[in-house]
Amino acid sequence: MTVDYKGSKLFYTATGTGPACILLHGFLENHTIWDTLTRQLKKSHKVICIDLPGHGQSEVLRAEASIAAMAEAIFHVVQLEDLDKIELVGHSMGGYVGLAFAKAYPNKVNGLLLLNSTPRADNEERIANRKHGIAVARKNYEAIVKMSVANLFALKNRKKLEKDIENLKKEALKTPLKGYIDAQLAMMHREDLSRFWREAFFKKAMILGENDTLIDAFEVKKAFIDEIPAITILSGGHVLFLENPKKTYEKISLFLNTSVPK
Repeated sequence: MTVDYKGSKLFYTATGTGPACILLHGFLENHTIWDTLTRQLKKSHKVICIDLPGHGQSEVLRAEASIAAMAEAIFHVVQLEDLDKIELVGHSMGGYVGLAFAKAYPNKVNGLLLLNSTPRADNEERIANRKHGIAVARKNYEAIVKMSVANLFALKNRKKLEKDIENLKKEALKTPLKGYIDAQLAMMHREDLSRFWREAFFKKAMILGENDTLIDAFEVKKAFIDEIPAITILSGGHVLFLENPKKTYEKISLFLNTSVPK
């Protein structure tokens, strides 16, 4: 359904019954990445998939873009659906939004799973890459989007997942240039939430790709394993929901069906 949020259209789907979970897609993605998982989860959960601002069928925000602003949009949906406690699963940028939501509205969160995501802010190299991406996007948007999507996959998976990659490129190109730029700026300036992630009392887990070129899975696990023991490293790159779907969905389902710690 499409609702108004501060003068912009915000799209989301809601299906199933039971405990509420919200699935948040990553940069240049939209709610359709969760179709397979939703079909599984709706048997036991109320599953809400939101097109983040500037992606899918949601319009860019009229106010200055930020991860915190995206989190506020999520809260708007939580209010519309009259949800008490929720669990969140965030892929990449969706994980950043999930973290910002959890910090802003801790009384609403039962659990948060980060998929190919990190609580850390961008380092200088990543910021420089985002600035370069914005500059290239302004000149040749289609080329930068197609290249960016392909590079998310582990090199060993690109041939066998060629059709999936092409489909993901088509969905990514539905994101308008303004949505691309706003999201890059939002991620570039996001808050480092490492300390919050370590100290939060809600249920926490991470699923990382051993061949992820954006996130060093083994270094991240070493840094956070003491406070977040539920860190899993799977074979694949930055798109584990396509590169290693069976094990990824198993881990997500296990997380959602595990009791919240007292």
